[in-house]
Amino acid sequence: MSAASANKKFAIVCDSACDLPLSTLERAGVALVPLVVRMGHEQFRDCLDIDTPTFYRESPKHKGQINTYSPSEVDFLTVYQALAEQGWDRIVSLHVSSQMRDAGEVARSAVSKVQGAKVTVIDTHAVSAEYALVLSRLVCDRNAGLDTYEAVERAQALSASSRMLMIPTPDADVAAGIGHKRKGILGQMSMLQRRALNVRGLVKVTPDGQAEEIFSSSDMARIAGVLARTLSRYSAKVGAITYAEMYSGDPRILQKVEKPLDTNEFESACAAVLRANPSTCAQLGIGAVGIAYAPSSLITAEEAASVLKPKAAQ
Repeated sequence: MSAASANKKFAIVCDSACDLPLSTLERAGVALVPLVVRMGHEQFRDCLDIDTPTFYRESPKHKGQINTYSPSEVDFLTVYQALAEQGWDRIVSLHVSSQMRDAGEVARSAVSKVQGAKVTVIDTHAVSAEYALVLSRLVCDRNAGLDTYEAVERAQALSASSRMLMIPTPDADVAAGIGHKRKGILGQMSMLQRRALNVRGLVKVTPDGQAEEIFSSSDMARIAGVLARTLSRYSAKVGAITYAEMYSGDPRILQKVEKPLDTNEFESACAAVLRANPSTCAQLGIGAVGIAYAPSSLITAEEAASVLKPKAAQ
């Protein structure tokens, strides 16, 4: 363990579903166990073997042949053991919602084989920018010298109170397996119809980490309005909120979502804008956007930005 790490009581591990690039994770002192992206007959470690621009460029060549997978037990064990050999005797491993992926389950299966360190595995019940907010809470508290128990407790409290809304592309749920509860005419639409009419869904990540479509329309302005009202209702319960945005593809599509957020109905502050990692692009589609949000009382925009924003942007 380096002298710079002397005041830090534990190491942190995450998977790439947090939608943070490797450079950001390295700067934050977080070890990455990447998800796996398969395109055609080739497999790539998310963020290591393939970056987002490369995914944008190559994915049209493999339409219908793209899948994503959780890391293996060996992948987790290798990272845990390396940290133990560096002198870390406590490791907190933070992972994407178990309702969406089995990464946390695989991580737990590796824990019993680790020698020289105690590993605590946390299910964030989150994905993408929401997962990133929980990770930033843990990093801030680790850097402040909190012990493992208190830092984990604070991360879990944020996880329980945070929320995520996503707008995938019309055909994204074919690959993502996103759960839907459609009603009315739109509920009877086939996927081909949704594509033809450019119908998009507003998908929420529930407190237990499941993805559920709550609204759908071909009018992005209407979807954005529902999103803004959802945040407003949430803020009425918890007070000021901190949020982080996520996009894949053209970032300008976020402008349609951001416009209704410019309101006096609730107090909010944006901590960061994240570009989705390849594994998220594969699931939600190129052109997806999302907003994660949490009570500012549990994490301020400044705290989250200190971890999530590139150094030059801080």
